[in-house]
Amino acid sequence: MAQRELKMCLLGFRTLAPMYYRGSAAAIIVYNITKEDSFQALKNWMKELRQHGPPNIVVAIAGNKCDLSDAREVLEKDAMDYADSIHTIFVETSAKNTINIHEVFIEISQQITVLDDG
Repeated sequence: MAQRELKMCLLGFRTLAPMYYRGSAAAIIVYNITKEDSFQALKNWMKELRQHGPPNIVVAIAGNKCDLSDAREVLEKDAMDYADSIHTIFVETSAKNTINIHEVFIEISQQITVLDDG
């Protein structure tokens, strides 16, 4: 039952998402490195963002839970190659251990500054 409720909640959020990223300067799309399906879902979110988000939005892809590399299902190289192919920032993070959290925001702010100056 809890899984069904979660799916319905996420589907409901998807319809509201454009309200959150419309007019945004940046977005961070996070996937779980220990769950391949979360990486596949990220690709759908990227399509959504590209279709309905601002044209110059700075996007970062964050592979979270890098502290659990023994349980990894998504290879870092695969995620990095995908991020490169769509011209986004890529970083692996650990929210639990605060690995690369600060760095992803610094990278985003530098790219926003470049866009503002350009």
